[in-house]
Amino acid sequence: MNEQQARNLKINGIGQSAGGTYGKISTDGIATLNGDTDCVSLTSNGTLKLKGSARAQEFRMNGKASAEGPLYGKKLRIDGMLNIAGDLRVEQNDINGILTITGSASGERMEIDGSMKLEGSAEFETFKVHGGFQIGEMLNAGTLDIYMAGACRAKEIGGERIQVRRKASARSLLAFLSPALAVRLTADVIEGDDIRLEETKADVVRGNSVIIGPGCEIGRVEYRHRYEADPSASVGRAEQV
Repeated sequence: MNEQQARNLKINGIGQSAGGTYGKISTDGIATLNGDTDCVSLTSNGTLKLKGSARAQEFRMNGKASAEGPLYGKKLRIDGMLNIAGDLRVEQNDINGILTITGSASGERMEIDGSMKLEGSAEFETFKVHGGFQIGEMLNAGTLDIYMAGACRAKEIGGERIQVRRKASARSLLAFLSPALAVRLTADVIEGDDIRLEETKADVVRGNSVIIGPGCEIGRVEYRHRYEADPSASVGRAEQV
C-alpha cells in the first residue's frame, strides 16, 4: 500500500466509517469500522469495533477493542482488552491486559503482561508470559518463558527452551477455594530440549535436560542427558531414553 496515496481516517467522539483501504486510522472515543479494513497503522483510544478483518503494519489499541474477523500485521500493542473472532497473524505482539481469540495465533514474538485465552493453537519464535493463559490446543515456541501469576493451561506444549516459574506472591486464598484458580501450569504433554518447571502438572515431560522444581506433579519424565527433581515434587516415573 502507498501511504501517500491512501487517505487517512480520523474519528473523534462517537462515529463510524466503512471498511476499505486507508493510510493512517486513528479513533478517539467510540468508533466502528464496518467491513474489512486495510491500512498502514491503526490507533484507537476508547472503544473500537472492527466489523470484519483488519490488516495493518502497526496496531495500537488503548481501551477496549473487538474484531469480527482475523487480524494481520507486523506489530500489535494492547493496553486494555481485545477480542478477536478469528485468527491472529501478527509478527510482534505486546499485550498489557486481556487478549481473547476464538481461532489460532502465530508470529515471531508474543509477550503478555496479563492474560490470554485462545481456543486454537499458538506458534511463535518467542513466547513470554507474566500472568496467565488458556490455550485450547498446542503451544509451540522456540523459547517459552512463563512467569505465572495466574492459572496457565495448554493441551500440549513444545519448544527448544521451556522455563516455568511462579510469581513468589502469587499464592491466593482463591486457590484453596477452587483448584481451577491455582497458580499452576497444566498440560497433557510438555516436550523440549531444555526444560525447567515449577508448579506444573503434566502427564508426560520429555526433553534432553529436564529439571523438575517445587510444586510439580508429573506422571512420567523421559530424558536423554540430564534429570533433576526437587524433593517436594511428585514424579511417577523417570527414565533415560
